[in-house]
Amino acid sequence: MKKLKEADIDNFKSGTQSILRAAFKKKVSVYKFFNGDRVFILKKGGKSVWLRGPRLSVSNPVALWIIKDKLLTKEVLERINIPHPKGFSSRTIDEALEISKKIGFPLVMKPRKYEGGMGVFLHVDSEEKIKKFFRSCACYDRQVLLEEEVFGTYYRITMVGNKIAGILETQGIKLLGNGGNTTKELINQYNATVPIKYRITKKTKDILSFQNLSLDAVPQKNQEVLLGFSGAEGGYWIDRTDDICKENIKILAKLTKYLDLSVAGIDLIAKDISLPIDAKKSLGYVLEINGAPEFLFHQHPTQGKPRDIGKAIINMLFK
Repeated sequence: MKKLKEADIDNFKSGTQSILRAAFKKKVSVYKFFNGDRVFILKKGGKSVWLRGPRLSVSNPVALWIIKDKLLTKEVLERINIPHPKGFSSRTIDEALEISKKIGFPLVMKPRKYEGGMGVFLHVDSEEKIKKFFRSCACYDRQVLLEEEVFGTYYRITMVGNKIAGILETQGIKLLGNGGNTTKELINQYNATVPIKYRITKKTKDILSFQNLSLDAVPQKNQEVLLGFSGAEGGYWIDRTDDICKENIKILAKLTKYLDLSVAGIDLIAKDISLPIDAKKSLGYVLEINGAPEFLFHQHPTQGKPRDIGKAIINMLFK
């Protein structure tokens, strides 16, 4: 185990740097546990906290296990009366078809316990599409979750110590077809204009498939081509931290207190974050909870004020 100097952290990833830099400013001692991995121990005044990226040893390990399961997450939200899309899990196509009758179309299909947006299919509006996408979704998990599709603005909210540390409105890359170029050619044209290139993966092919597209297909003129659910693979991130209403602050704090999560990312779809998500006229929905949220986009939003999540974490840990 090696004690680090502040100059030692320059080669770490941006999110890790933000935490460690804030630790040094707070006179917290930083130790690197392994030579080849970013595991750290932070020490001050007799208190020690283990850290790997945004993962902290002070977070409730049982809650971290729960939120990896999208169905159990829904049960938690139901118990504390926080709005969420209705959904059920299935092991077979026949079960999925029965569930669709309860939920109705359109719906979303996703692996029950897989992360990173892999195997997620939106706009599923027929039994034929359930049959088409079920096996692709089941490649990631034996159980496939079907849930009602909800619409609105997509927000990424980072909570630290049961307080709002940052809120981002986000949207993935959307390209417009021109009736002449293939999807892959449109992506290449987009990549030629931006510093951070969009990378084609299996996730890309899944996302294109529910739009009845492929990399070799030619989108019609002005046809919108979605390449991501959020801005994780590229798109935009607009800071909305100052826009949230007090009612939503209370709701989100209740959620992280209930799960005893020191740091959490919450994915939410709402009409507007400035309106209460539990009101009928402005109903919003918590989609998922992440125990190790990414900080990068808070630090470098496309628009709006940067938010120092690392500083918020250190202030929460070492008061």
